[in-house]
Amino acid sequence: MIHNEKEAYEVYCAYAHHIGFSVRKEHDTFWPNSRNLKMKDFVCGKTGFKKELNVAQTVKYKRIGTRSGCLTIIGYAIDVKGDWTFKKFIESHKHSLANPGDKHLLLSSRKISEFNANVLRSMTQLGIRPRDVFNFLATKVGGVENLKCTKIDVFNLIQREKRYKIENDDANALLQLFIERCADDSMFE
Repeated sequence: MIHNEKEAYEVYCAYAHHIGFSVRKEHDTFWPNSRNLKMKDFVCGKTGFKKELNVAQTVKYKRIGTRSGCLTIIGYAIDVKGDWTFKKFIESHKHSLANPGDKHLLLSSRKISEFNANVLRSMTQLGIRPRDVFNFLATKVGGVENLKCTKIDVFNLIQREKRYKIENDDANALLQLFIERCADDSMFE
């Protein structure tokens, strides 16, 4: 029995990883006059088609289209009490599925565990390069495919935390500066 959106997403992601496709969240329908979910759909990552660009619009880089019009979907209906039930399930893919050796690269399967994130933080704070920490973690779990993340995920985690720390420190330093100037300068009173 599914009890909430997070649980539904995790169950479907586990199924998708086993089969060999990626998942994304799709349609939300809400009960009238509330923010409570009424229906929720999860689809294959290749569902739909890429939007066509304007002819007049120029782009610097053109990405390869990854969408193939796949019809795979799982839909849930959520009643007023919050109980989740299956509404629809279509399992037909219009594309090839991931090979067993490539399943760890699927976007919905990638996640840095809290333990690995803590190891990553502590080792990079000691001055070890993120690439070396990634290789260390991959060795410890028996290979990159068992790590459930990529080097890019590791670099993104480190950069996001550095940026957050810098932004918070800058804001706090500016706030402290204003507080000091208020105390010293009568103009700020």
